[in-house]
Amino acid sequence: MSPLLLFPDFAIIALGYLLRRFWMAPAAWVTIEKLVYFVLFPCLLFFSVVSSNFNVSTVGSFALGGPTVIFASFLLGWLGLLVSKMGRVDFASGLQTAYRFNSYIGLALASRLGGQSAVANIAILLALGVPLCNVLAVGTMSKGGRFTAFLEILKNPLIIGTSLGIAAKLLGVQVPEPMMLTLERLAQAAVSLGLLAVGSGLVFSGLKGNWAVSIWWLFIKLMVSPLLAVLYAHFMNLPEEQAVVLLVFSAIPSASSAYILAARMGGNAPLVACLISMSTVGAAMTLPLVFALAQRFPL
Repeated sequence: MSPLLLFPDFAIIALGYLLRRFWMAPAAWVTIEKLVYFVLFPCLLFFSVVSSNFNVSTVGSFALGGPTVIFASFLLGWLGLLVSKMGRVDFASGLQTAYRFNSYIGLALASRLGGQSAVANIAILLALGVPLCNVLAVGTMSKGGRFTAFLEILKNPLIIGTSLGIAAKLLGVQVPEPMMLTLERLAQAAVSLGLLAVGSGLVFSGLKGNWAVSIWWLFIKLMVSPLLAVLYAHFMNLPEEQAVVLLVFSAIPSASSAYILAARMGGNAPLVACLISMSTVGAAMTLPLVFALAQRFPL
């Protein structure tokens, strides 16, 4: 697995940053991200699950790997209290970046490394990871309104797309060929536009004296989480493809949804935006290292 396989995806992210900075207006990127999030990525997830050889009945311990890594990273992130004097809500908003994941990058890397089968596998991790991350984030930041948050989780387009694909697999539904071709075209557009949207959101200011705890959270996200994934895959004896998908899932940078939630719930949104950007740039350097180590010490 050559680190050069990761270059195209991060090159597209860099292009998105340059386009936002020097050419396209911010309002255009809001529209693009909505298109990707609500239309293109659900189509990609549904198409990948339905068209692959993915077998729901063989998921087993693999499906628990994502939630295990997320929750362990969440707990380790709290050790940042030892070096931080932030208030509870501000701290919890930044803590998100230690355990949340960028679905766009994860799906792009899975597609490049393992095709539709890998995308179908990572879709399962997304379907379990998205609600868990939201429960952890809302539970630590909010003073109420958990029922509303639960409804938002149920309406998440990524969960809906994956759930519909799994349901079609379980029921043996044969999707008509013209519809599958349409979904395939939309899926091809999803990855590139999603990565461009990630690049457009990069921001590199907002730490303001929180360097120690920020470095700790970034270290967990980019280095500790992949290590946890390797250990889990080894001890659970996961098949090679599932082990690689779990590693990808655990090594990808933090998600822009962490910034949105921090802004909505009165957290430290500028700090979160900066941490997301730093984790994205950092992942361009740590992902090749993670894969190189995984090759040297087989999963």
